[in-house]
Order: sequence, then structure tokens, then C-alpha cells
Amino acid sequence: MAETILKTLTNEIGDERVMIVRRADGAYTYRRKWHGEGGWSGALDLGLYDSVETAEAEARMRVGWLVPAFH
Repeated sequence: MAETILKTLTNEIGDERVMIVRRADGAYTYRRKWHGEGGWSGALDLGLYDSVETAEAEARMRVGWLVPAFH
């Protein structure tokens, strides 16, 4: 099985991304990338999860600009 990017979330400025990925081993993860003067940074797996929904939920809880604001 090949690795597949299932969803990409981008911040309002467009200089940060979170990608939800199905890895080649069948596990799911999320990855963060930043854009700077040298282009896009490399990305590391930030946890291993059992489903795409769990990976996205974890990203939404841990990445500041994805966390919903409470009023």
C-alpha cells in the first residue's frame, strides 16, 4: 500500500499546513509543515492512529490554529 494524503488543512495566512495521512503500513497520522524563505519544511509523523477520524481529531486538539475558540 502506498502512502496517501487524505486531507490538507491550511491556516488563514497560508504558511502552515496539517496533512492527514494514511501511511504505507496502514496506520494514520497527521503531519505539520511550515513555509519559510527556503520553501516548505519537511514533515514528521505526529502520532499513530487507528483511523482518519482519530488522526484529524488529534490534530484539531493539538494544533493551535485548528483549536476552536471558546467564547
